[in-house]
Amino acid sequence: MRILKFWFPVILYSGMIFTISSRPNLHLPFQGILPVDKILHAIEYGIFGFLLARAVRKTIPFWQRRVIIVMVTAGAIAYGMTDEWHQSFVPGRDCSFFDLMADGVGGFLGGWIYTHDQNQTI
Repeated sequence: MRILKFWFPVILYSGMIFTISSRPNLHLPFQGILPVDKILHAIEYGIFGFLLARAVRKTIPFWQRRVIIVMVTAGAIAYGMTDEWHQSFVPGRDCSFFDLMADGVGGFLGGWIYTHDQNQTI
């Protein structure tokens, strides 16, 4: 039951990412001025990284902070790769390496924020 308590939000949020990625012809405001899509990717995967770090920390408590951050970043990049590949089949969407980079940065930051503790060193 403990595993479900902490991993269910990760699974649910992964499904939300998949659902959002399934929307065709997604147009965002201010795309020409700011890299809004990259910022949104980083925020989206920052939440994913936070939830993933929480699940890992609560179910594998003996892992050190740096290991959790590396695993969460790798997990965000891996899921981001599947998300980008999925988008390549959605009309009006494409597969972007720069989106994947934003996903990885967001995952890293989310994991770092969750595991950040002033008394704990990397």
